[in-house]
Amino acid sequence: MERTRRRPTRRDNRPDYGLGVLAIISVLLVACIVLGSIYLHRLIQASVGQDSGSNGSSGIAVIDEGSGTPLEDGRIVMTLCGSHETIVRTGEEYVEPGCLVRDRQEGNLTDRVKVSGSVDTSTPGTYTITYTVVNDEGMRASAERTVRVTDDVESGWDEDGISVMMYHYVYDPSDEPDDLNANYVSTDELEEQLAWLHDSGFYYPSWAELRAYVDGTHSLPDRSVILTFDDGAYNFLELGIPLLEKYEVTATSFTECSRDDIEYMLDTFASPYVCFESHSYDMHHAGSTAIGHGGAIYDLSEDELADDLQHAVDILGTRGAFAYPYGDVSDVSAAAIERVGILCSFTTDYDQVYPGDDPTRLSRIRVSGGEGLEYYQGSVW
Repeated sequence: MERTRRRPTRRDNRPDYGLGVLAIISVLLVACIVLGSIYLHRLIQASVGQDSGSNGSSGIAVIDEGSGTPLEDGRIVMTLCGSHETIVRTGEEYVEPGCLVRDRQEGNLTDRVKVSGSVDTSTPGTYTITYTVVNDEGMRASAERTVRVTDDVESGWDEDGISVMMYHYVYDPSDEPDDLNANYVSTDELEEQLAWLHDSGFYYPSWAELRAYVDGTHSLPDRSVILTFDDGAYNFLELGIPLLEKYEVTATSFTECSRDDIEYMLDTFASPYVCFESHSYDMHHAGSTAIGHGGAIYDLSEDELADDLQHAVDILGTRGAFAYPYGDVSDVSAAAIERVGILCSFTTDYDQVYPGDDPTRLSRIRVSGGEGLEYYQGSVW
């Protein structure tokens, strides 16, 4: 005969709270899991445009892929190219601006970036693009880009030229350099300029957006400007980048990639607001000719120039832009640039960038120290 299982009799007279305690514990565990998941989700989805810490990580979430535990902030820096809120005119194609990633210990991780999300440019609204990367240690970093599709832009759309500003060096007025010249802009001047750009609501197109603008397939907001700093000098890195981060103004640093400290520089000064692009691998020196400004580019064949440009691309992990050393352009420059696939290349010719320009030899507007804010404003417009 089948025996009926009976619950064992308790050996004392204490009330049996077992089920109640287990129920309470279960509820607490579920609550902890839910709250923890929400916290991690918000960390992972933190956008680059949020409050930045002292290390310039700007809200990037770094998570251990295995345990899901938040890790040290600032080791992985994600740089959203262009404005962190991208603006697209209704009906036009969304141009992906890109995201560059630097792990301060492992180096360039840009080629590992996964992009998710979609943008329906036929329907005005706000969309989200998410960039995620995982390093060799299983640390995962994620950042978001907001994309606003609209035809309602306060100042309309810019169809008559974009100013690409060309800076060089930055100095502290309390410690003037011995060779002070027009290429130096003081921290006071730079801060005044950046504050004006920020307060005026300027838009900072990515190189991909500017190329589409040049090709005549993309519109840009009327208040659009791009800031570039040539040579990657330490005075810019140490004094200029903190100001760019303070006012949340994106910029490009054109640097020669054969410098001995290139990896140290890229690791140390990685910033959510600065893209490092090519000033060549090893052409920022005099050549054997007296053509142009006498730069080394005139000594190179198309193959040699393409090799130099590709070497820089391999180091930086981007082919968004290139600034000709000394502004010198040779007869084989265009072919070499097109082979490497660089989107926008810049001379030192003074002018704005217009639809229909040659993308292999675009102009810029030089910024000189001591010119005053009013002159700067006129140059940007």
